[in-house]
Formats: sequence, structure tokens, C-alpha cells
Amino acid sequence: MNISKSGSRFIASMPQLSATAKGLSLALIATALFSLKGIWIKLAYQFGIDPASLMTLRMAFSLPIYLLLAMFWWKQGRLEHQKLKGNILLASIVGIVGYYLASFLDLSGLQYISAPLERVVLYAYPGFTILLAWWVYRQKPQLIVVLALPLSWIGVGLMMWSEMGRQHDRQQLLWGTSLVVASAFSFAFYLVFSKNIVAKIGSQAFTLIAMIAASLAIFIHFALQGDFTSLASYPTQVYWYAGYMALFSTVIPSFLFSEAINRIGSQRTAISGSAGPVFTLIMAAWILGDSIGLLQLLGISLVVVAVTLLNKK
Repeated sequence: MNISKSGSRFIASMPQLSATAKGLSLALIATALFSLKGIWIKLAYQFGIDPASLMTLRMAFSLPIYLLLAMFWWKQGRLEHQKLKGNILLASIVGIVGYYLASFLDLSGLQYISAPLERVVLYAYPGFTILLAWWVYRQKPQLIVVLALPLSWIGVGLMMWSEMGRQHDRQQLLWGTSLVVASAFSFAFYLVFSKNIVAKIGSQAFTLIAMIAASLAIFIHFALQGDFTSLASYPTQVYWYAGYMALFSTVIPSFLFSEAINRIGSQRTAISGSAGPVFTLIMAAWILGDSIGLLQLLGISLVVVAVTLLNKK
């Protein structure tokens, strides 16, 4: 499967869209796929798997794809040694923070809170991204972003309020929410600090380096606390969910996110991610049988309006 060529054909098939709209479309598709992660995790947790083991299985399925793509693109000459030189370590650090640390914190939080609430809390990362970009790059947020971000926050807040009414153990709620907030900050770090590296070496090379480094970090983590033979003891369904999570909620969205950052920057890519709770809420209702309340519908509407504003010049 040549993800690069498929992605190029997909982008080329949208000639009626502006360059910014194409970037936003990539970010929204990546968000939709990434949002499925919480669903796969909740389904896998039904079989008693722990966060570290599930994270390890996820990357065990993902890593071969990244390695095959790296070898293929290297033979094609698309990964230039001179561009990579001096940027591999930085890309690796950013990848480890964005995909190892953020993933572990997120999976740990999902042990205590529901998938829709996890998505709602996780999408605090657009705010973290904008603040980090302002602090690091002195990028003053555009007016449209300033208008869109509070709307998305209000929408997310309404959805969170609705979910909190269903959570009885407030201590678990607080701990799970704290873990996911930390995950959101880690992912914001990834978005902000990947920008310059992507500009130097390209989105494809950056994604490969970042994800391979994150995979190795995950394997080291599991080796220090677990036994690799235990990964073969789970029911077949767990491996299917880990495989779905690897392909549809890791490999494909990782490339789409990097290309979106390259096209529209980290701020707009991040704020587009506010649509994540909407996708998760709908999928949770469809797959997990969760109900959707009035506050959640109102929250969805505000988030959709916020994302729509980003298409305005």
C-alpha cells in the first residue's frame, strides 16, 4: 500500500478547494480517524488488557508499515540524507513526546473515564497549541482563531458537563481527566515543535522518524515492566482492535496530520481537532451504544461552527 501516492491522488481530486481548505480537510479526516482510537481501546479493555500491553500491540502492528515505507522511500531517493542530518534526534524527541508519552497517558486515562469524555478532554490541545506557538514562535493568534477557539471550548465544555453527570466516582473522574489533560499537552508539544522540523525535512520523513522513535520507546517501556510472551495470551478480538487502531488511528492519520501542519500550520491543524469529540460521540453511540443527550448535541453544534469559521479567510 503506497500511502504517499494514494494521499497525492486524494489531494489532487479536490481541485475546487483552496490550498487552506485542502489542509483543513486533511486535518479533519485525520481527526476523524484518530478519534476512533478511544472506541478501539474501550472495546479492547473489555478483554482485560492493560494500557502498556495494548499500546505495545498497537505499535507492533504499526512499526512494520513505517519501516517498509522508510525503506521504499529511501530507495526512491525521497529521504535526502543531507536534509535528515542534524534533525533526526529532534524529530525523534518530538515523536516520543507526541506519540509515546501522549498515547500512554491517554490510554491510562481511558481506564477511568468514558471514550466520549476522553475525546472531549483530550481536545484541550488546540488551546495548548496556540499558547505554546505564541510563546515559542511569537505567533499572535489570528482573529478567526480567537473567535473559533472559545466556541470550540464552550462546545467541548457542554459535552464534558453532560458526561460528568453520568460519572459516579468523582475521584476516578478527576484522575482520569488529569491524565488525559497531560496527554493533550504532550500532543500540543508535538504539533508546535514539529512545525520547523517538517519544514526542513518534509512531512513524510518527519512522520517516519517520529513514529519509529515512539515505537521503540513504547517497546522499551513494556520491556521494563512486562513480559513480551504475555502479549500472545489475549483473545483474537484484542489483536483485531489493536490492528484497526494501528492502521486507521495511527499510521494513516499520522501522515495526514503532518501534511496538514505543513499546509496550514500547527494552530489551524489543532483547532480543526476540536471536531474530535463530535466524531467520537457519534461513533460511541453507534458502536458502544452510548446515548446522546441535548447538551451533547448543543456542544456538537458549537464545535462544528468553530471548525467552519476556520474556512473563512
